[in-house]
Amino acid sequence: MDSRDMVLRKEGDGIGYYERCSAEAGVAGLSTIFRMFSDDELRHAGALRALREGGRVDLRQSATLEGARSILRRLSAQELSRYRGDLGVYRNAMRFEALSARTCSELAREALHPWEREMFQTMAEEDEIHFTLLEEMQELLEETDVQ
Repeated sequence: MDSRDMVLRKEGDGIGYYERCSAEAGVAGLSTIFRMFSDDELRHAGALRALREGGRVDLRQSATLEGARSILRRLSAQELSRYRGDLGVYRNAMRFEALSARTCSELAREALHPWEREMFQTMAEEDEIHFTLLEEMQELLEETDVQ
């Protein structure tokens, strides 16, 4: 399996993972953010499939960062105290996103076409954004002492 196939598989795995996280969170705002992550992974997987089929892909930057930060600013300690998930979810997802960002960065460096390089760089940047947001979400939950 080459790096592109590995990234496509990881993106597909991420869709289901984040959908499960959304369903289990118990906090509407966190569920929404997980759905945003899932939507981003779906976009990435679609771009990778199109590339594999020989298409040129122009991947636009996601609005997840602004949307998620807006949600996080509005979450209250009372809402966060309803969290019913496992904080290990965040650590696992952060490892997933870090690996994906590194792999996409490597693919960007190896890309033959500027548009392909840009697509992989966009994916890497969005994976880094997911990592940062997951870290912020975990910290908010820890501060609220949900465990």
